[in-house]
Amino acid sequence: MLMSFHDLRSYGIHATDKQTGSINDFYFDDHEWRLRYLVAHTGFFLTGRETLVGAARLGTPDTERMELPINLSAQELRTAEPGEAHQPANAQRHATHMLPDTGFWAPYLVATELFYTPSRAQELMAETRDENDTTEAEDYQDMKLRSMVEVIGYKIAEKDGDVGSVCGFLIDPEDWTLQHVVVETGHWLPGRRVAITTRWIEAADWHEQRIHVEVSRQEIEEAPTLDTVDDLLISPFERYGALGTWPA
Repeated sequence: MLMSFHDLRSYGIHATDKQTGSINDFYFDDHEWRLRYLVAHTGFFLTGRETLVGAARLGTPDTERMELPINLSAQELRTAEPGEAHQPANAQRHATHMLPDTGFWAPYLVATELFYTPSRAQELMAETRDENDTTEAEDYQDMKLRSMVEVIGYKIAEKDGDVGSVCGFLIDPEDWTLQHVVVETGHWLPGRRVAITTRWIEAADWHEQRIHVEVSRQEIEEAPTLDTVDDLLISPFERYGALGTWPA
């Protein structure tokens, strides 16, 4: 089953004890094309807050109730990490806090009034270095995060130029991978939206807000018309290069 990002954003969130909150965004890993976090909005419209729910906590979407179950209680959701704890790369303003290796150990730590023996100072510096290593690893992971809301509108380009812009995503809720990027072809092929498998993405220039694909403009023009997302699952992938389109 594939679900569109647009549809999922209209779903409520069902905690283990009650329905609470709504889906505001998803953060995904731009190397693996897999969801990392659900960005949930809890509380009232103007006074609520955004919290993060890891993909491992997400259940199977209930299409009848239009709810996404999560393995957290309502209270746990309200007190989860805030949205700014793991910002997508485009929103980050990184600062590096590293302690230099001087080759010797002073008997005190700078910016404190506490006196330490050389051995204790060395232990504290080692502990700080371990914490920095952990923080750097988390920062590196966060540098691969992208906001789906942010990426909508980015250009899609093949070797001869731009062919359209991102207008959506198709997600597999079994493993929360991004299977397809939905592209609006714009003026050169009006009235069509093309679903391009993420396997065909060869590079992404996030600074230029442009995603490059390994398909030609002609292949997109010859792609079959699809009326529903379900049709994408039975379309002739081998012939059409894992592409499918449906009317806007």
